[in-house]
Amino acid sequence: MRLRIPLIVVGTLIAAGVKGQNAIPSNQEPRAANSLQNSLPGPWGELDYYEIPLVGPEETLQMIDVPSEQTGWAFQLETEEEIVSALKKEGIPEEEIEELVANSVLIVDAEGSRLFPNNETLTKIPPSTRQKLYRFLGRHGQNRFHRRPVYLNSANVSTWFQGTDLPRSVLQAVAELAYPTPSGTGFFLADVPYLMQQANSSPEERLILHALMRRPTLMVRLKLDADSDLEALTSYWSAGFKNKAVRPLMESIVRTSDVGRIDIAHLLPPTPRRTLYTFPEASEGISGRYPDWFWSCYNFFRFTPVNVYADSPERDALIATEFEPALPPYQYGDMILLNSGTRRIHGCIYVADDIVYTKNGADVFSPWILMKLKDVVAYHDLAGEIAAAVYRKR
Repeated sequence: MRLRIPLIVVGTLIAAGVKGQNAIPSNQEPRAANSLQNSLPGPWGELDYYEIPLVGPEETLQMIDVPSEQTGWAFQLETEEEIVSALKKEGIPEEEIEELVANSVLIVDAEGSRLFPNNETLTKIPPSTRQKLYRFLGRHGQNRFHRRPVYLNSANVSTWFQGTDLPRSVLQAVAELAYPTPSGTGFFLADVPYLMQQANSSPEERLILHALMRRPTLMVRLKLDADSDLEALTSYWSAGFKNKAVRPLMESIVRTSDVGRIDIAHLLPPTPRRTLYTFPEASEGISGRYPDWFWSCYNFFRFTPVNVYADSPERDALIATEFEPALPPYQYGDMILLNSGTRRIHGCIYVADDIVYTKNGADVFSPWILMKLKDVVAYHDLAGEIAAAVYRKR
């Protein structure tokens, strides 16, 4: 896996080592998911933050169809021999391939082939093999759960699903089936059909789906008091006067006793301030599409959004004419573009320390949120090769 991301001021990307089995839920009380943490010092001031799980509107969640309980892997190949050969090229040990094939049902039709493994075989796949196999399956559009697996930004399943009331059997299944991301930061989970088997009722199926659809986000606050250097803070958060309205608000907070903190959502420009912590409304997709990462990045400093998207023909021309490459130290509002090989797969906006503003999908289930950059990289790093380029609004 190759990761080339320039050093971002004092924020660093540290890949967490993955050893042995994933953390199995225990009777020990997990660390609270909303534990308050402090940022590293920098021109952004003193920040503290905590993580919350963002849940979509109930009417949106009801749009999700409960998936089949049958695990099936689609291949654009016609024979067992072709499947075996393809998996060997992915670096999967031959004896593991033989066991997978021997304990699965192969069905071939006009669209290709499908392999249906039994449950015992599915749960016995080692994490390293699951990572390679599911990365391969994710290249084929029919394998929707492998193409966009659930991202868990914690090795502790109990912590990640805290507050969901999921049965212990489901948590244990997640711990067995989650596999490390290529960067080693967090885990992916693609075996949703198997999890559906653990449900004892339709309401429990919905409970599992809703838990998987949660999107962790950061709530971030800036310390502001009589000792704060307002000149320096205004210089940073105004982003070169592109966001100059922050100064009066900061002064008001400083003059108000017993406050001392401001949610940085109030320091965002109008468009991201309006969208942060929200999911797109169904009406926003009336044209057939929802805002995506490029829409979110391009409109960050715009009062009235322009409808341009990641696949718009003018995307690269807009980047070339309205942005310029940026070097450290990075500034509030810089656009970080993530590339995998020759493909530009995502972009987000640098906020402070290692925190970014991002929208991770072009659908109604993807909210605008604040995340650690390392988690954004891990979320989008399906192939194991991410390079970053940073641009600044001219």
